Amino acid sequence: MPSHLSKGQMKRWNTRLAETTTNKARATALWDLARVLAGADDKAWADLVLLLQRWTTEQQGRPGSP
Repeated sequence: MPSHLSKGQMKRWNTRLAETTTNKARATALWDLARVLAGADDKAWADLVLLLQRWTTEQQGRPGSP
């Protein structure tokens, strides 16, 4: 089951994401957050991987797949 973030964790992740200054840094933070949110749920992890792959591709200036 995917995990839920506490208020403290939410604040920490919001701060980490706000401090990113490049797409590379933002991507790294988002991948880290996705792993935390997915927990041991392989289906949730797979869904997040697809979402982040699409985002990464679009940030690189290539069209994403639907």
